[in-house]
Formats: sequence, structure tokens, C-alpha cells
Amino acid sequence: MIFKQTVEKLLAGAVICQTAHPDEFEYLQAPANAERVHEFLSQLDRSLTHFETAAAFYCSYDRVDDSNRKGITQLFSSMRSYFRPLVEWLDMLLRATGNDAPLHAKDSLKFTSLLEAFEHDQTLAEQLRRLTTMPPFKTNRVEIRDQLGTVLTKLEEMGYLVRHAPGSNTWYATARFDLIYLLIEFLNDSEKLELPEVQEPDPQEELLL
Repeated sequence: MIFKQTVEKLLAGAVICQTAHPDEFEYLQAPANAERVHEFLSQLDRSLTHFETAAAFYCSYDRVDDSNRKGITQLFSSMRSYFRPLVEWLDMLLRATGNDAPLHAKDSLKFTSLLEAFEHDQTLAEQLRRLTTMPPFKTNRVEIRDQLGTVLTKLEEMGYLVRHAPGSNTWYATARFDLIYLLIEFLNDSEKLELPEVQEPDPQEELLL
């Protein structure tokens, strides 16, 4: 059962880490289980990739050819449309929290602390207002509390955040943020976008499913 769940989530594009998918993550921690999943995915021209820095697993294509080129292109087009809003949010988060390092897996965010920061900083409030005019964070709400809640809820829906408990105002970051930094670096190099400096990607760049 857990094998089937794990494979289905990987093929659906999930990033399996302790925060987002604890059961599947524990399953893949066993080398024999990880090998079994990898062997199954290899029949579909995919691989199980272990992102050690973030302690996460995801599915990647073994190669790009005519059979999957269209799907990969659509995937990157979709992800690229959300890159700028995501990067702007991460920039705002650094200022709001006063942290020197970007958000990584297992880091926590408290709604009350963020709300206080945005309410007391006019620049942050204006940046948040502008951010919520763009997909995927677009909303007609005008109050800072509502705009901030919309952003956090959307990030939860997209798999970047997980609530501490149902109804909680504390979220934990998933390893999807760590992977987005690799993709930001890839786009930064290929398109010369002015994005924040992030950790160097593995020399063997892999494509997220």
C-alpha cells in the first residue's frame, strides 16, 4: 500500500520530504524501498532522485525526447509563470522576518509575526498589495490580514507550506522551496533574470516531473 502511495505521489509531481509526506518519506529512507521505487520508475523512463541537502525525494525524467518533450515544455511554462511572484514573496519574507537566509524545509512561519511586520512596514504592505494582483496569489481582498492569509493559503495548496495542525496559524516550509531555488538558478543562468542568489545546483541538472 505504501509503495503504491509513494509511486503515485511521485508521478503526480510531489516532493516527498518529512514535512509534507512523513509516511512516504520514512518509507523511502530505507535503501531497499528506495531501490524498489527507483526500479519501478525506470520502466517509465524516470528516476527517483534524492535531494540530500533538503532531505527530499522527487521524480525526474531520465531523458528528453519526442515522447515527453511536450509535457516537459508545458511543465516549465507553467512553473515559469509563477516564478516571479514566488521570488517576490521570498524577497518580502526575508525583510519581514529579518532573516539572512531564505526559507528552507522545516522552517516555520507564524501568521501573527508576519502580519505585524507587514502592518508596520509601508513598503512591505505595498509589495504585498502588488503581489496579490498577480496569479497565483490574486485576490480582491484589500486588508493586509486577508491578503497575507491568501498568499499563505495558496502556498499551502501548492505544496510549499504545511500547517502545523488544522486551523493553526503556524506553517512549516516543505522541501519544494529548496527545489525552487535550484530552478531559479537554472532560469537565472539561462534567461539572465535578476533573481536572488541561491545555492549552486548539482552539476547534473534534472527535470522535475
